[in-house]
Amino acid sequence: MEKLKKKYKIQLKRFAEQKEQIRRLWNIGEKTAMLLYFFAITKRAKNILEIGTSNGYSTFWLSLAAEVTESEIDTIEVDESRYLLACENLKERKNVNIHFGLAEKIIPSLDKKFDLVFIDAGKIDYINYIKLLLDKLENNALIIADNVISHRETVHEYLSFVRNSPDFFTFTLPVESGLEISVYKK
Repeated sequence: MEKLKKKYKIQLKRFAEQKEQIRRLWNIGEKTAMLLYFFAITKRAKNILEIGTSNGYSTFWLSLAAEVTESEIDTIEVDESRYLLACENLKERKNVNIHFGLAEKIIPSLDKKFDLVFIDAGKIDYINYIKLLLDKLENNALIIADNVISHRETVHEYLSFVRNSPDFFTFTLPVESGLEISVYKK
């Protein structure tokens, strides 16, 4: 990880500066970024979906992992200013497709199945996202949902769904804002 941080020092500094300057940027923490990178590589994910791009910080880490696994990322952002920032920040990342608009409209239009999904968007909508994703998930797909400890009340419907469904094996990883790690079993 230290080698990656050194190699991409300028890009990572830009993400940090943007977060300081613009309050509306909700970037994951460094530990969560490292875990995303780790999960994407160990999963050997081929098709990755991210819901909630922000300025592209988490996408950047997924993209680095995708280079190793020769995979592709689709990421969705609803806010135009964050979308434009992400487009600028990720313009050199050839394995990233950035979609602008509502995830509820974009997910059904994506013509592929995903083996890794990272959810970090409107917390109240996590439940809608997972239901829309059910026919877009590969068997053994890994779903990582952020903010399940910090926003426990807001995501309670999502948590209840994945924890009580026979189609998911799930657990909470108490790192930073909290990650719900779920494996989808058809």
